[in-house]
Amino acid sequence: MANKARPERSHDFRAGLVCAEAFQRLAEPFVSRIARDVPEGLQNPSSDLGDLVACAANLAFALELYIKTLLAQLAVPVPSHHHLRQLHDALPQEIRADIGKTYDALRSQWHGKRAAVTIAKGPTDNPSWGEYRNVPMDLESLLERSSDLFQTWRYIYEVTIPEDSQYQFHQFEYGPLLCACDAVKAACTKRLEKNA
Repeated sequence: MANKARPERSHDFRAGLVCAEAFQRLAEPFVSRIARDVPEGLQNPSSDLGDLVACAANLAFALELYIKTLLAQLAVPVPSHHHLRQLHDALPQEIRADIGKTYDALRSQWHGKRAAVTIAKGPTDNPSWGEYRNVPMDLESLLERSSDLFQTWRYIYEVTIPEDSQYQFHQFEYGPLLCACDAVKAACTKRLEKNA
């Protein structure tokens, strides 16, 4: 049996943008509640965990759709994977630089506010937490740390403890990721308006 060539895909830029916006809108109500409603310490899974997981998966998927829509607008081949850093790296350098400037400006609204949450799965002892203040906050570093967020958070109920630790960690940098969504969305919207 001969392999059939897949038909070339075309993209509806406006539909890509409105779908990304919808996933972001689904995430935003819980983003504003995370610092207040997700307590620290040992917990049994609750509805807050479900809300947090849905928020993380929706925000990560929104960012993926924004980047893929922008790639399509720029006539750059759109990969079929979910890896946020690789998708971002497929954008032309000047576009990445513009998005990075917008992201940095938006990120300033999170200074001094809780903007990330980490879940540790493992023994009931208190894990050794990393120092989040020392983490680089540039867009590329954020996207690398969050590259598999969509896959790992939607399957958070699966536990695989790494060999070098007693805990499996899941970090969700909701504040910076929301800023990344808004920065890429601005780039998409600008191109849609320019070509309207």
